[in-house]
Amino acid sequence: MRTCAAFLALLALQDDLKQAPTVIDKPGDRGVGKKVKGDALAPLLADSKLLVVAFTAPDCPVAKLYKPKLGRLEKEYAPKGVRFLVVSSDDAALTALFEARRTTEAFVLDPAGVLRYRGAVDDQYGIGYMRDAPTKTYLIDALEALLAGKQPAVLATEAPGCAIEPAPAGKTSAPAGRPTGKVTFHKDVEPIFHKRCVECHRPGEIGPFSLLTYAKAKASAARIKEVVSQRRMPPWHADPKHGEWKNDRALTKEELDTVVSWVDSGAAQGESKDAPPARKFPEGWQIGTPDAVFKLPRPEKVPAEGMIPYRYIRVTTGLKEDKWVQAVEVRPSARAVVHHVLVFVQYPLNRLKEQPPIDGGLFNGYFAIMVPGESPMMYPEGTGKLVPAGASLVFQIHYTATGEAAEDQTAIGLVWAKGPVKQEVVTRGIVNQLIRIPAGASNHREEANFTFSSDARILSFLPHMHVRGKSFRYTLVGPDGKEEILLDVPRYDFNWQTCYRAKEPRAVKAGTKIRAVAHFDNSKGNPANPDPTKDVRFGQQTWEEMLIGYIDFVKEIP
Repeated sequence: MRTCAAFLALLALQDDLKQAPTVIDKPGDRGVGKKVKGDALAPLLADSKLLVVAFTAPDCPVAKLYKPKLGRLEKEYAPKGVRFLVVSSDDAALTALFEARRTTEAFVLDPAGVLRYRGAVDDQYGIGYMRDAPTKTYLIDALEALLAGKQPAVLATEAPGCAIEPAPAGKTSAPAGRPTGKVTFHKDVEPIFHKRCVECHRPGEIGPFSLLTYAKAKASAARIKEVVSQRRMPPWHADPKHGEWKNDRALTKEELDTVVSWVDSGAAQGESKDAPPARKFPEGWQIGTPDAVFKLPRPEKVPAEGMIPYRYIRVTTGLKEDKWVQAVEVRPSARAVVHHVLVFVQYPLNRLKEQPPIDGGLFNGYFAIMVPGESPMMYPEGTGKLVPAGASLVFQIHYTATGEAAEDQTAIGLVWAKGPVKQEVVTRGIVNQLIRIPAGASNHREEANFTFSSDARILSFLPHMHVRGKSFRYTLVGPDGKEEILLDVPRYDFNWQTCYRAKEPRAVKAGTKIRAVAHFDNSKGNPANPDPTKDVRFGQQTWEEMLIGYIDFVKEIP
């Protein structure tokens, strides 16, 4: 999505929605120690010392990440008499037999069919994070203990992944305080999906499954209920008390209640005559047909697993004259593996004195950007960014593994300004490169500041930190000392680096200061933390940290 009971209500109140596997205190309540009675399992158990039944789903991002690992474990443990059965969560019979709850849940049975372990494979991947390597290897530990004739130290855990549990049988009424009457897809829910979700949840875009049809939506109803109840989807992290935004995609309370009630009441389809008009999306470029397209010289190979260092690729433009850009779109060919892209303009040798230093997008910002869930940049009439004659474009690309190897040939499309450009769009990074986050600190504060040297109008804000980032706030301090919060992001999420676009540009006077305050969680309670025992300083890679408060603003051209 564009972008549950008491358990989900509790999660919705947490400061951080990163979820790592947790140990189940009463494994017997999850069936551990009891026999799983299924005739289909008998031949698999007969010739195995242990049987691992692992659930998966082709449209669940976390499950896809675990697919290669399950394949390796199957090969590694086959000589030891362990058999693996990887089951799609669409298999209703086996899902019901095991009472599977998550698309990454694994079950270990002994030859008698007794369940000896259930839960996560490990803690390398979870909701809202991924690690370079696991710190807990639950499934391997269970297998090694059982093969040695011992009981596993951990018998059951919660598993990451997508919800697959069916709605309770016979539940047809909405919970108290939620919409009454029959809530249907076409009449009530489809309009919400059209407004908030299908920009990403359609074929060829970042959403892992489509919401353009009833069949697809109903098949994902359980996970839809979970992610909207947790406010994980649609991804929007700004505090509504500060600022108004063109691209605000948060569900209203009424919309959220409608979606949850639809799931709880059986996810009815309703009448097709009640469906909203089908949304039409441009084929290919969202900015229209570009005046110029520049792409990587060759496809980049992206591995299925592991941390991937940033790649820098230079592309020549061959422009014969200076051009002002009115709209810009960065478009990967393999969207699923591209976390974000920064593009910089490199001036020709005879004009290097005019070029701000290319500092990796720190103080001098970037020319163009693509981040998860964001639409292209289209600047107001009479404003734009300059690409000089003979310039090159430098692509900084952050690829992420998805469990499947891929090739990507990212391109950038540019639309030239049709009329005179009187104001330049400037992207500025408000940066503190001297940050030091102490080991174990769970709420460490740092700040950065920037002062406008001339009058300007602020168009947008884009906070940037890495996996220890916890919260981010922009505060305006006027020349008279008066302060005003412009944007507050109390739950920063590295996976969704949203650009918050002001509904109306904010005019500021020369001498106005913007203070960017960030908080970081470098404790062991942060499941995305690569190493809570070490102090962390500023650096480009995700295991280091950053404090950059990007702003886009316009200023008069001298």
